[in-house]
Amino acid sequence: MLFKELSPGWNRFALVLIFASLLSLAFPPLQLGFLAYWALIPLFFMLKDLSPKKALFWGYLAGFFWNFATLYWIGWVTIPGLIGVLIVLPLYLMCYAWIHAYLRDSLGSRFIFLIPFVWVALEYVKSLGVLGFPWTSLAYTQTYYTRLIQFASVTGAFGVSFWIVWINVIIYYLIERKSNVRTAWPWILVLLLLFVIPLFYGMSVIPETGGKTGKENVRVALVQGNIDPYQKWDEGFLRRNFEIYDSLTVQLADDSVDLVVWPETATACYLRARYKYLYWTINLARRVRAPILTGTPDYRYVDRDRYETYNALMLIDPVSDVLQTYYKMHLVPFGERVPFEDSIPFLHDFLENLNMGTGDFSPGKELKLFSVRIKGQEIPVAGIICFESIFGDQVRRFVKAGSQLLVIVTNDAWFGNTSGPYQHAQIAVFRAVENRISIARCANTGISSFIDPYGRVRKKSRWNEAVVLVDALPLRTEKTFYTKHGDWIAYLVLAVTGGALAGAGAKQLFSS
Repeated sequence: MLFKELSPGWNRFALVLIFASLLSLAFPPLQLGFLAYWALIPLFFMLKDLSPKKALFWGYLAGFFWNFATLYWIGWVTIPGLIGVLIVLPLYLMCYAWIHAYLRDSLGSRFIFLIPFVWVALEYVKSLGVLGFPWTSLAYTQTYYTRLIQFASVTGAFGVSFWIVWINVIIYYLIERKSNVRTAWPWILVLLLLFVIPLFYGMSVIPETGGKTGKENVRVALVQGNIDPYQKWDEGFLRRNFEIYDSLTVQLADDSVDLVVWPETATACYLRARYKYLYWTINLARRVRAPILTGTPDYRYVDRDRYETYNALMLIDPVSDVLQTYYKMHLVPFGERVPFEDSIPFLHDFLENLNMGTGDFSPGKELKLFSVRIKGQEIPVAGIICFESIFGDQVRRFVKAGSQLLVIVTNDAWFGNTSGPYQHAQIAVFRAVENRISIARCANTGISSFIDPYGRVRKKSRWNEAVVLVDALPLRTEKTFYTKHGDWIAYLVLAVTGGALAGAGAKQLFSS
């Protein structure tokens, strides 16, 4: 009743702030994911009785405050980048608000049961293309509730978002209709089932802690160097950079590990071409008797006069001269590459003048798995670099190709001890659950962690510490429904949303 009291006139602004506050607080690092179950209700009341035209403004305003409160940490490294995010991302909620009002006017009060389809359809659209940014998908509010999200192995993260919106819709429906016990009990029962079914499913599939989760374990070491990102690229610091990783990694010489992981761009140089440091790393791998998988810049000549640079992962094998590499395919827009710069040549120079910190990497074009020799067997391992880990469909394609272990490397040091690194670390929980695969996540300054195939964080580092973590992770033994079929639920919600808009348009056309 409170939301209904507030909604008329200028008090819509209060509803915008309540919505933005509840939803932003539901995201990590705070363990308040339950706030997402009713965070959308103020938004629904704010949009009540608004025309589609007026809904555009209020939707954009709500999107602005929500994204600012959740993604403020982007401004830690780039104020122009944060401004760009706060201009573009609210457009999705603006679009949702217009569709919400349009369907309400066209289809009547029952339109609210289309809301979960519309919301998730726009979440999916927000994940597409070179500008895709699904960081704020509702599903990621639930990363601490592993028992509730196990059905993501069937639906992916978008299915969990769909579930959250249904909870909001049913609560809103009960409030809006002023339901009494006699009329409300069927909906209350549905609401209970929305929690009970996922909870019992999760309890049934998750083994007890320490129980068997795979055929064979591999011992992985994560080396968190804790290097200042503004210092590491200084040529005068390069030797010290390698000394730090050497001193941490050599601690593993008396420990039997199968794989050592260094974080994104750990080498801070073109390792392939800097023979001194390449042989240093090879010798270090021989000392610890384990391959080292490290982030490094790399390059490849296109022809005699032109070459392309890449954000890469490179496997240093102590018993092989072959350098296996993977080139990051989904680059951070404007951070690692200017989108559409080939079509708009002046854009890169313009952004450089704005001090956007724009990189000039080329995107990799090939999905590659590393062949890691472990206990006499060649084990396929996927390496995911930083930003790529927020895209469920890209990660599951590596698993579908045969990966038995997932390694994520990142350098979130740019964002300081803000919400950003913690949000990024927790998103990896979904990649584990979706594909039933163990994850070894290595960060420069944190948060490094080991995640089991059910999304449970087994070990993790603190922020801003130099540390070595070791754990035994089970290899993947199955391909989930999601791994095999991807974001099928996204295609479903797109079809339903498109059909609803087409039906509403036809109804208005024939009634006019």
